[in-house]
Amino acid sequence: MTTVNNFVDILRIIREQPEWREALRSALLSEDVLEMPQRLAELAATVREFSAATEKRLAALETDVTDLKDGQARLESKVSNLEDGQARLEGKVSNLEDGQARLESKVSNLEDGQARLERSFSRLEGEVGNLKGDAYELKVGNHIYSLIGQHTDVMPVRVLKGSRAPNDMAFLNPIYEAKNKGIITEQDRVAAFAVDIVVEGRRASEQSTLYVVLEISRTIGDSDINRAAARADIVHRATGKQAVPAVIGVLADDVRRRHADERGVTLIVYG
Repeated sequence: MTTVNNFVDILRIIREQPEWREALRSALLSEDVLEMPQRLAELAATVREFSAATEKRLAALETDVTDLKDGQARLESKVSNLEDGQARLEGKVSNLEDGQARLESKVSNLEDGQARLERSFSRLEGEVGNLKGDAYELKVGNHIYSLIGQHTDVMPVRVLKGSRAPNDMAFLNPIYEAKNKGIITEQDRVAAFAVDIVVEGRRASEQSTLYVVLEISRTIGDSDINRAAARADIVHRATGKQAVPAVIGVLADDVRRRHADERGVTLIVYG
């Protein structure tokens, strides 16, 4: 029989008798307290599992961060390469623009040179044309009597104005007098003085003299025909004598021939 005299005996018995210890614990502690070690163990296991999972996620996150850093480094390297490429491209574009500017300057110089050359050619052509015109007019003047005789019913008597005229004043004085008398205008006088050739002659059936007013143009145009008709009219009004308009040239098409007939202008193709 176990005797309990004091608290020390109780402690001794509890240590020596496990069943008493369990019974005392059950009597003294609540069910929640008794289950606490198991719960603590379960909690510790859960914490360990959570810690392990967390470590795995942290390791994976660190790996992702490392990959991101590497990707960022590669991206920065590519951006740097792109910037370098852009700088080189801008340099090439600048060189191209400079080359284009130089090319445009050369083209401009070529165009200026071409324009000067074209003006020189134009002046040369004009001078050649004038020389040809002068030569043709001289040729016509040398054959004016035979030309009028062949192409009109007028018998030429003398040349009053032109390369064969000894003194143009025989024609110019009456024009001056008509202008001074107000028969013709100053503009008419200038036009009459610009006539290429004026020949005085007569028709076989008439005793009175008349004038043949001739315009010379290598290629006969409508303006030449109209001018001959207008100037012959001025000479007629200034002198009171009949004036026959005529145009002499190298080329005249059918249209110009019909136009000359309509205006009453004699068209002579020569040369």
